[in-house]
Amino acid sequence: MTIMAPASIHDQSPLSQPDSQTKNDLSFPALMNRLAILNEPVSREGAGRLVVQAPGERYSLQFRLLAKGPEALRLEIFDPFGRPMLYFVSYLGETRLFSIAQKKEIPFNSSLFGPWSAISQIPIVEMLKLFWGRVPLFPYDTYKLDIGQEEEKRVIKLFLLGNVQQELWISPDPFSLTKVRITNPSKEGEIEILFSDFSEVTGNQTPMRCEIKDGPGEHVLTIRYETLVLRPDISDEIFKFSGLSDSQSTGKEIIP
Repeated sequence: MTIMAPASIHDQSPLSQPDSQTKNDLSFPALMNRLAILNEPVSREGAGRLVVQAPGERYSLQFRLLAKGPEALRLEIFDPFGRPMLYFVSYLGETRLFSIAQKKEIPFNSSLFGPWSAISQIPIVEMLKLFWGRVPLFPYDTYKLDIGQEEEKRVIKLFLLGNVQQELWISPDPFSLTKVRITNPSKEGEIEILFSDFSEVTGNQTPMRCEIKDGPGEHVLTIRYETLVLRPDISDEIFKFSGLSDSQSTGKEIIP
């Protein structure tokens, strides 16, 4: 079944948390609502590896994530020997990057996130939704909805057509976003995102692995959780910049 229609203001407005009835609703507004809402509960602590690949290069770095959501998140990145390298903090609409070696805040460069730099319209806070198995949703003029079968499983393909084009592959039961392709025709940029290794540790289908690659597949960023647990007790203090900066200059322990 294929549905193609122009977008409306109502189509592009997030709705509310899905109830038991809307969870079985495969209409376009219901699907967009579920894609816009992060998996709940969102407050969590995780650890794993960030693998960065480029022609002739490959780096495997450890990370630790403490987060209530993209708006309150702290990502700690360690070198291959387990030594702290960078702390990335998103809090109250601001994103900042701290160098442990230099003991100071440093300018943020979107190229640090590899393939994401191909789509310059993506705000960094939107990119952070990847840790919840979600992606940015761009404004669109028309949409196309296909519901079919792949390998005896029902699959939904959703196309959002605008200045930036998106193709989304969704498994409806249980609901999970498995693949996304984002294309920026004006800048000839394209990225593909694959979510896999789903777990219900947080009460929903949360991907433990996310792979982002550019169109040619030469630049790849892989986020792979090794542990993920709920942390309802996370304090906002660990996201505040003043405390983080002070602890860097005084040598005090940063992690509570």
